[in-house]
Amino acid sequence: MKRNTYYFLIATILLVFIGIQTGHTQEPPPPPPPDGPPCWPPPCVPVNGGVIYAIGAAVLFGAYALYKSFRSRIAE
Repeated sequence: MKRNTYYFLIATILLVFIGIQTGHTQEPPPPPPPDGPPCWPPPCVPVNGGVIYAIGAAVLFGAYALYKSFRSRIAE
């Protein structure tokens, strides 16, 4: 009797997952893009202060790597 219960549970779970997958495939396509660029003037790249922080982090990491490299050479 327990074996039939497990088979029923597995079949139910599989059918639910298959139903979810077929539900996702029936979505309508996205609307077409509007004509022209979405903002003006055309290179619409929002570059904020985050680039400066990324460059600063890269410089600090490079300095740390060089320091660690020189320190390991001195220790040898």
